[in-house]
Amino acid sequence: MNAPALATSAAACRLSNEPGRAILTVRGRHIVTDSPPPLGGPNESPNPAELMLGALGACGTFVFERFAQEQGIALRGVSVTVAGDFDPRGVCGEAVDPRFQAIRVQVALDGPDDTQKPAFLDAFRTRCPLFTTLSRSVPVELSLA
Repeated sequence: MNAPALATSAAACRLSNEPGRAILTVRGRHIVTDSPPPLGGPNESPNPAELMLGALGACGTFVFERFAQEQGIALRGVSVTVAGDFDPRGVCGEAVDPRFQAIRVQVALDGPDDTQKPAFLDAFRTRCPLFTTLSRSVPVELSLA
């Protein structure tokens, strides 16, 4: 039996004509991203760390939507809030670890009852490629709102 083909995601990024700003391109679509304030970015558009945290929240949102469909559970709304802690001095070249030290994901589900909600978190833990990747490298706290 042949192993299924892996899916590949890709993105490209280039500097814009404004210092501290870059253009992220994904499948022909463009997203403006700014360097974080410690690096002197204009801080008008999301920075790369915010994009990563936002991507984790979006991935969870779609996993929850799909899981509800599979289980026949009415899902009226999903809200995922993601926050992470890191030492910004490392971004500026100081001798400190710049990695995220902790990530917190808070999930609010409208529709599932309290007995169904833990299964949604389990689906997120096992299906979301971003959660499974990040949680193996940094503590990720996942909770229901």
